[in-house]
Amino acid sequence: MNKEQLIVRFYLLIFLTSSNLIFGQETSFNILWDKEEGKPISYATIKGLENYSISNEFGVFEFEQTTNKISIQSVVYETLEIDFNFLKANDTIFMKPLTFELDEVIISKDGLYTQMLKTVLTDYALEPHKEKFFLRAVIRKNNKLYKIVDFSGILEKQALFDTRSKPMPKKNYKIQIENIRKVGIENREIDFALFSFQEFLTNIIRIAFNREEFDISYETTSDKSSSRITLDPIDSEKSLYRGYYILNEDNTFKEADVTYSNENAKFENVKNAKFRTILSNWKSSFERNQMTNKIQLNKATLKGKTEVYEEQVKDIFDWSYVYYSIPVVNTEKIKNNINLNKDMFDLKGDYNSEYWKNQEVLSLTDEMQEFINKVNSTGKNSDFKTKTNMK
Repeated sequence: MNKEQLIVRFYLLIFLTSSNLIFGQETSFNILWDKEEGKPISYATIKGLENYSISNEFGVFEFEQTTNKISIQSVVYETLEIDFNFLKANDTIFMKPLTFELDEVIISKDGLYTQMLKTVLTDYALEPHKEKFFLRAVIRKNNKLYKIVDFSGILEKQALFDTRSKPMPKKNYKIQIENIRKVGIENREIDFALFSFQEFLTNIIRIAFNREEFDISYETTSDKSSSRITLDPIDSEKSLYRGYYILNEDNTFKEADVTYSNENAKFENVKNAKFRTILSNWKSSFERNQMTNKIQLNKATLKGKTEVYEEQVKDIFDWSYVYYSIPVVNTEKIKNNINLNKDMFDLKGDYNSEYWKNQEVLSLTDEMQEFINKVNSTGKNSDFKTKTNMK
């Protein structure tokens, strides 16, 4: 464990100790920690029968007391089955990463990769389905928080993927937002926009590769319970993408990861500014819905880095989105109450203080809470414009 990791972990342990004193026995605050690499585990899923949570970017999560078993899952780690007493007794929860070993067998066009793709038609939700979701979008400008927006609601999809035999309808999504919390700084001339829901939902399922442009390698765990297909570009100058899939024993994929990297990306112009995205990554995880026996989206992260030049001044914007969902019965009616093509940050909604006080799906970091306090205390005569629905 290096010095930086020690500092991060020490800071979080102080936070956890103080939080446990405040909340007593009903709620547990913990850190998920990689046992071998000595780093926090971000965006893992913690589930009981009645409640669920995901760890934030520092591996911190909050979980309410339960008498049932608790499952902690992250695709590339061994699953933990524990109880609430274990959480209370251990501030830091260690997880062991899966070990993949290279398989020397060369995969042909009709090999494992093709078999995996065929499962999309048989195992995944290509028919209407619904999910309850939580979404957080965060923008940083030059390493400092710039915008935060959180949503909870219900999403209806006509299909998870677009396939040749089952094309995705043009109006594939219907969203009912139930809660929204947003806070941020705005540039009066040129601002950095967030994705719309339509753009976000489209991006996180762009996980198919052109097989002819990539070298494929295959690794598997010693017990054969999971395997990994890695795709590296044959010509890195022509193809700017790379990625991997994590597979179940039945060749369905439970995680897909795609990275785009281009330090020489061309600039786009807007007014007196120019911008380009030089890095982006999206990772989507999938789980089988026990009610329908079809696989749905369970979790997704989308992040990247964009350079903006305005009158010779360079700003770096780092952006990230975290999405988590659970299936709901398909008979539940929902009403679309947002513009799917509008910048997420511009969507309107009342702030429900009681909901946000009690929500534990994804904890705010101390830095985020300080940013919220700063923006909410900013007066009208400030040097910068702020926007929030929390006042």
